[in-house]
Order: sequence, then C-alpha cells, then structure tokens
Amino acid sequence: MSYTNADGLFVLTDGDQGAVKDNGGALAATKVLVIEIPDATKLGTAQTAPTANDAFIPAGSYITSASFVVTTAFTSSGSGALGLGLFTLANGTIAADGIDAAIAKTDLAANKAVACNGTLVGGTATVGAADAYVGALHTSTAFTAGAGKLVIEYIEV
Repeated sequence: MSYTNADGLFVLTDGDQGAVKDNGGALAATKVLVIEIPDATKLGTAQTAPTANDAFIPAGSYITSASFVVTTAFTSSGSGALGLGLFTLANGTIAADGIDAAIAKTDLAANKAVACNGTLVGGTATVGAADAYVGALHTSTAFTAGAGKLVIEYIEV
C-alpha cells in the first residue's frame, strides 16, 4: 500500500504506479551562490585568479539578481568603490562589470544591502560558454576596512 513518508513524499509500493506526465516536469530552477568577502583590505585593483575549487556559476546560466550585503562598513582614505565581475578559471574576463561595475563607498555602510546592476544581472545575456567565477576588487582608493556577502541568484540552463 502506498503512503506518505515523514518528509512529505508519496511513496509507491506493492506495484502501484504513478500517473505518467508528458508535459515536462517542475524543478526548482533558481539557484543561489554566496561569495563572502571577509576582509576588503585584501582586495587589489585586479581580481585574484580563481582556483579549481572555487565556486562558480555554470556556463550558460542566467543571473536573475544579485545583492551585496554589508556586514562590516567599508572605509577608505578616499572615494573607494567595490567592483564585482565574472571571470573564467583561466582568469580571462567574461564581464568585468558583470555583477556591478562600482559600488560606492557611501553605499557600503554596515547592515546595508545593495542591489547590484551589472551588465549580466537581470538582462538578456547569459554568462556565456565558460563557467563564471566571481572576482572582487577596489576600483580606486584601497579599502581600510569592510566585509560582506555577495548573493547571486541564477538559473542554470
């Protein structure tokens, strides 16, 4: 006899059969990638080359949204800005401004979230034919403090 288990899944037993559907299936299409920037003082003017164990957005994926959540306020002696782009494993540029070209220091206050508006966020293009690794850098004056998490929602095709 078929039954519903503790996880809420219907389990077929005793030769019971489920109904065959021919119109496709429903999957949870949106996935989330979280990249932590624990210390903004370590960011340079060029992004650090990714390693094989770094998390990535799979080739062909579409980024639906991206937000940067500040956990420690970003400070600098000048007008520092945070750049967030996408790169290949070989450190080739997919889109240097793919997540956000420059988030101003004034927008990087503690406990604040910034909606990213890069060229590959919510537009009409995918990340392309290569897996996309996130790169972070400072675009002007170096940061003297700061930390946060980048949350990227995407659909893997």
